Amino acid sequence: MENFPRPAVSVDASELKERQRFLMDSSPFHFLPRTEIEIVAANLEVEKYLPGRVLFTQEETIVTHIVIVRSGSLERIIEQDGKQRLKEILGPGRTYGGISLLFNNSVSTSTLRCMTEASVYRLDRENFFRLCIKSSAFARFFSSSYDADSQKAPDGIFRDISGLGEFETQSSFLSRTVKDMAQVFPSCAESTPIRDAARMLTASRRSAVLVTNDDGQPAGMITDYDLRKKVIVEDRSPDGPAGEIMTAPLITIDSDAQVFEALLNMMRNQVKHLALRDNGTTTSMITERDLFLAQTLSPVFLIREMTLAQGLDELKACYARLPKLIGKLIDSGARSFHLNSIITALTDEMLRRVMDMAIEDTGHPPVEFAFIVFGSEGRKEQTLKTDQDNAIVFEDVDENDLESVTRYFLNLGTRVCDWLHEIGQTHCEYDIMAKNPLWCQPISQWKKYHRKWIESDDPDGLLKAGIFFDFRLGYGREEMVKSLHMSMFRRLREWPGFLRHMAQSIMHYTPPLSFFGNFVLEEKGERKGGLDIKSAMRLVVDFSRIYALQGGIAEANTIRRLEAVHRLGSIDKETLDNLTDAYEYLMFQRLKHQASMVGEKGAPPDNYLQPANLSSIERQALKEAFKRIRTAQGKLRLDFFLHFP
Repeated sequence: MENFPRPAVSVDASELKERQRFLMDSSPFHFLPRTEIEIVAANLEVEKYLPGRVLFTQEETIVTHIVIVRSGSLERIIEQDGKQRLKEILGPGRTYGGISLLFNNSVSTSTLRCMTEASVYRLDRENFFRLCIKSSAFARFFSSSYDADSQKAPDGIFRDISGLGEFETQSSFLSRTVKDMAQVFPSCAESTPIRDAARMLTASRRSAVLVTNDDGQPAGMITDYDLRKKVIVEDRSPDGPAGEIMTAPLITIDSDAQVFEALLNMMRNQVKHLALRDNGTTTSMITERDLFLAQTLSPVFLIREMTLAQGLDELKACYARLPKLIGKLIDSGARSFHLNSIITALTDEMLRRVMDMAIEDTGHPPVEFAFIVFGSEGRKEQTLKTDQDNAIVFEDVDENDLESVTRYFLNLGTRVCDWLHEIGQTHCEYDIMAKNPLWCQPISQWKKYHRKWIESDDPDGLLKAGIFFDFRLGYGREEMVKSLHMSMFRRLREWPGFLRHMAQSIMHYTPPLSFFGNFVLEEKGERKGGLDIKSAMRLVVDFSRIYALQGGIAEANTIRRLEAVHRLGSIDKETLDNLTDAYEYLMFQRLKHQASMVGEKGAPPDNYLQPANLSSIERQALKEAFKRIRTAQGKLRLDFFLHFP
């Protein structure tokens, strides 16, 4: 934010004036002084969208900017349990994204799609945050809108952002009142000798001493800085009155104000202490350090740190804080889907930074390319134990240029994969990485790969190839990923037997539950008494993948796939609910187990859950999840005419 405003793109004078007029007539920009509106207008980007285009997806899209509707109309939808709970039409002058940035970990609170052809202005989050700091009226507009949404929405619609612990989600942190975090500070009269005030400061271990007037009301404060600058540097007598060196007047804030307002107040006034007003009296203070310590375990803070990180060492330090963050969010009651979204946002940002550094080091790419991610990263279901599964797809080039172009991208892929490994994302055990020449190929070769996998009837080959059907863009050109999806689905329509072979290959695996309903556990070694929860979850992943591929669904996330498959009519509501509940519960237990291993035991995370360490209720829920998965396998067997053993 310190660099605000960013260098603006050259804008025609008449267009610039039109933008300024538009903003002055739009809330909350009309709260800003004209000079700020002129700066904002020059920093806007213009985008045009066709009807049906989805700009943001609820609980999934990471918001990097706010949009202001310039023309046309957007439809804002909030869903809960698959049902529409809130619908709103956003016309010209309306904004979206501010609440998500301020109160929901930068995760979109709603789904936003175009109803008609629309044109929007985009304002990046750095500029947006700067405006919140500069104008309290501008910031209050979004705080009030957030409260209004919470009132309109039914109970539970924002359950992801209303935890119970101190280190909850970012919205919970920002929505707390300052009196919940304030502390009582020592105080002295204005006539108290400076020496005594200094002793009080040292004994209290606080960062300041309040100084009161004759009426007993705080008039100012003394900090360590005041003692150094006004006593030692200026050679003032320590026997003089404290009132002579105090910092005054105090910047105050109502005790019922939200932490959100306190942060803005501190940044606006460039102070590190705020005195709390409670019924006209000032009794305690809140400090920048209090807010910093609480906020450092928030996703927004960590993403910001990653964005500003200079070099691999700082990125590695940021990534190392992820397990502790997830552990605290688990303690506060966050859902597994939200946890996966946070991990995905952080790892995506890390990849973006690493790619930028690698390209700067390697040189500009000779042709367009896409760095794609597979497996759990491709499904946006990463946990705390994850390795790399990635590849590079680049444009087809002339045969004479292929060697040099391939050499460039192999060099780029090697740098990226090795740097990710250094940061904490380990190399793939099976070498499915962009540094492997097999997986650094032109797009025509990737289409041949898909054809080979789809036309194969080798069970082992199909199992190994499954990972390559869960992919998305990690960095680069989106159109290349779309082209791969189109080619893949076209080949699947021509070779429908592939899905039956894939279904047959996964039927050899069953949930770790015996015929009599007991857990099937590891019998020896260091994993004795444990069960592989990742393998059990893979059955749901495989189930959703097969039906998604059958329906031509490009979505890779398991829960989203199941929802899309249900909309097509391939599975009923009961199957959807059963598998969704089972998968989310298993994911939660998996993340909880991994966070515990890292946080409490200081051990590398694994996927082997120990049922003996669970409560009886948790063990029963685990068994129920496995039973539901086994039932879904029965449906798969019937739908694809598979032989019974």
